[in-house]
Amino acid sequence: MTSYNNVIRWLGRLVEPGGWLLLIAWGVQEVEVARVLAAPYARVFCFAALAAAGLLGWFFNRSRVLFAAVVVALTVWGVAQMTAAGEVFRLARLAAIFLLPLNFIFFEALEERGVLTPSGIFKVGIILAQALGVLVLGGMEGGRLEAVLRWREQSGSWTWMPLTEQLSFAAAALALLVFLFLRRSKIEHGLLWALIASFVALNKIENPAELFIYSGAAGVILLVSLLEHSYNVAYLDELTGLPSRRSLNERLVQLGSHYAIAMCDIDHFKQFNDTYGHETGDQVLRMVASNLSRVRGGGRAYRYGGEEFTVVFPGYDAEKAAALLEMLRTGIEHSGFTLRALDRPKEKPRDSSREAPEEKPDKREKKVVSVTISIGVAERSEDLPNPELVIEAADAALYQAKNAGRNCVKIAGV
Repeated sequence: MTSYNNVIRWLGRLVEPGGWLLLIAWGVQEVEVARVLAAPYARVFCFAALAAAGLLGWFFNRSRVLFAAVVVALTVWGVAQMTAAGEVFRLARLAAIFLLPLNFIFFEALEERGVLTPSGIFKVGIILAQALGVLVLGGMEGGRLEAVLRWREQSGSWTWMPLTEQLSFAAAALALLVFLFLRRSKIEHGLLWALIASFVALNKIENPAELFIYSGAAGVILLVSLLEHSYNVAYLDELTGLPSRRSLNERLVQLGSHYAIAMCDIDHFKQFNDTYGHETGDQVLRMVASNLSRVRGGGRAYRYGGEEFTVVFPGYDAEKAAALLEMLRTGIEHSGFTLRALDRPKEKPRDSSREAPEEKPDKREKKVVSVTISIGVAERSEDLPNPELVIEAADAALYQAKNAGRNCVKIAGV
């Protein structure tokens, strides 16, 4: 059941917000009143959205977004002009459409090295070379190239595009999906949905308003993805995915007069790192963070720093928060952690006075270690009138939990 819920959540994250933005663009075209009102401004909307995405990509030094917006804008503008000119530019139009998704793959495959760099200048050169090639093709017809670009061309099917162009988009979408799995970034998410929006747009070349509306949706998707990425960089911890210390500081000033705050620390974490390595330690941090992120009662977990986490409970007193934290502590204790590698250092860690994590060998010669956390919790009161003092009290309660043998929850003042 948990696996099924994870799949549902993943699909939900995959759809939003790009899928919803594309759905809004479709709704504008389907509702007659909205379509009539939007039509006169479709061209302005299209290039304004793509220009905004490109400029923001330039500002944040994200060349993937910048150059994706540029190639979409150039392709849409060129296709609109060539379609209006008639069949004489059909080959050039097909070439431009064929190259668009390949550019998405090209920009994604290259490392992000900024805009005003040799890598960025190289990408500009590639775009200019393609534009020149498309212009040259505008005066050509016949030959093998036309046969390839018009391969399996059919009229009356679900798309006017020949199969060659369809395969180009399909390959790019698959590649972007792979990159999304590998990098798990909002930029890749936005590029995937911008590609889909561009495909829908280019299927509407006979209707300029629809062409520009869907292309503008691609620009909005790129813009939103860049804003989301920038937010994640600023407010989310890169390793665990939890909100970062900056996000916690902003949340603290928004708390009312009734709340509880907990400080959580992974037991024997330094010993764990010394024994199994920092990579395995990072895996433990992610596992604990994943458990803490599922806290109930409206609580919110934050990465405080190192192996410490903070959980904020608006509207809760310390006793009620402690009951929820006890459930988290028990869940982490019994979840266990399977080591991915069994390599140990040849020499024992210098600090041998601390207890090592409890080891439970299994039949497949893998090791399952018991990971535990200690927790201290405090609530706002007359003696603790602000969040800083509440955190200090929770931290003191955390040390009480450590001194009491670890793997327990302690309430400040109790």
